[in-house]
Amino acid sequence: MSLRGYIHEVWLCPSGHGELLPSCIAFDPAGNAARELNEPGSFCIWLFFANSHFEAMQIYYQFSDFGEYTTSEQQDHQPYPESWYVKQQNYLRSL
Repeated sequence: MSLRGYIHEVWLCPSGHGELLPSCIAFDPAGNAARELNEPGSFCIWLFFANSHFEAMQIYYQFSDFGEYTTSEQQDHQPYPESWYVKQQNYLRSL
């Protein structure tokens, strides 16, 4: 596991009503499908580290001022698989 965590991106995406809505996406090719769904004019505003889905959503919710993130799914508290860190680190080395 990475000492700091798995890197996530926060994007702002324009809505049809003139708002910029945040989204949270994995920073590497694993996030490509999600980034492709972003509307034209979307942009990344922040990167952060987390080691589980729950931790990522807590950070993302706090950053986006959404309140406290909660879940009843126990798997959300499990650490990300080691293979995710390896893939992300390999991607970072290729940049």
